[in-house]
Amino acid sequence: MKNRILYLCILISVYKKSDSVNPKETYKHSWQYITLKRIFDGYVKQEPPPPSERPTDVFIGINVNSFYSISEQSMDYSVILYLRQQWLEPRLKFPSPDGIFHQMKLPDDYGKALWVPDIFFRNEKHASYHDVTVPNRLLRINSNGSVWYTIKISATLSCPMNLQSYPLDIQRCPMMFESFGYTKSTMDLKWLDNAVDIDKDLELPQFKLLTAKQADCSQNYTAGSFPCLSITFVLRRDIGFFIIQVYVPSMLIVILSWVSFWINIDASPARVSLGLLTVLTTTTMSGGARESLPRVSYIKAIDVWMIMCLLFVFASLIEYAIVNVVARRQINAKPVKEERMRHRGLANNLQLLSGESQNLTGLIRRYLKVKSTGEDESDRSEAYLKTYDQELSKRRARTIDKISRKFFPLAFLVFNIIYWLIYATGEKSTDEPVTK
Repeated sequence: MKNRILYLCILISVYKKSDSVNPKETYKHSWQYITLKRIFDGYVKQEPPPPSERPTDVFIGINVNSFYSISEQSMDYSVILYLRQQWLEPRLKFPSPDGIFHQMKLPDDYGKALWVPDIFFRNEKHASYHDVTVPNRLLRINSNGSVWYTIKISATLSCPMNLQSYPLDIQRCPMMFESFGYTKSTMDLKWLDNAVDIDKDLELPQFKLLTAKQADCSQNYTAGSFPCLSITFVLRRDIGFFIIQVYVPSMLIVILSWVSFWINIDASPARVSLGLLTVLTTTTMSGGARESLPRVSYIKAIDVWMIMCLLFVFASLIEYAIVNVVARRQINAKPVKEERMRHRGLANNLQLLSGESQNLTGLIRRYLKVKSTGEDESDRSEAYLKTYDQELSKRRARTIDKISRKFFPLAFLVFNIIYWLIYATGEKSTDEPVTK
């Protein structure tokens, strides 16, 4: 019994002693705290890593988390990425406690006291860091003095677009990293291995990411030559949305305008109404297709398509106007008086040719006189000629309709072949889709 009471008293005393220990005091005596204190003792943040006679190589790379906006109107794109940087800082070397390679994550207060490369986005419109739920930064140093710095950024970058082949276009959007204050004599930028990493679940609503090309974009300014690296994202627009919303409806409207070629030429209200309806519908669709685009001075592929569709439906309306004019045109019958004069001239010529044929001439004149004074017969002949002329005009008008039934579809087919050959194959890219 006495042993149990003694054991309980020892446990209580040990518990009280451990509870009185201050965690801050414990950390101050830890190996990490002592190492960091020794490293940053006399460390100057404003000075780049030594030696000063050669530039510090900063290796960079990105992990693309999301493309969430690509705008033709403002010609920019928005992206969420992890910017990864690595460089060698000899002043941060420290002995490993176990004698092997060791890594150590820097607390935020020490991270603010560390020299970091002054890299910025050269084509940035606006950008921000992520601070939810904690600042999305990782700063880690290794025992050999190398520093690994990762930060999450949301950025909107400018992307000059050429919309001549829109919506069958391929766009190339750059992302440029440049040093703001250090020239190449002090700092140089290089690529990490696997510098561009794309999230495997990345999906873009209107584009497909073909590849990401890396290049050097260093420039000489008045203050010197500043290091710069660029990544160009090659994006091909998906045509599916435009086929459903623009190409197929406009094609059906053009075909609908051809229905008037099979409507009777006397049905003017039906043919005129159909022509006006297709023209107005095509005009409305043309305005809607270009609503989200900037007001550029050159002609785009969508403009060529809508203009040609408008010309086809307008030509169908003009075709009926021509048919209507041809159907109402009549070849005027020669008046009976002119016919009578023609026969008189024939009799006079006969008299001049043969002076001895007076009797025959007289007979012909009497016959012509009786023939010309038959009013009822002349009226019937003139009415017959007019009816014949009307039927002939309508037959010619119907012939124009029959030609149009073949000519318009054939011309539209030829236009489609030329259009798709020029724009669908003209923007081909030899780049393979990027590996995620």
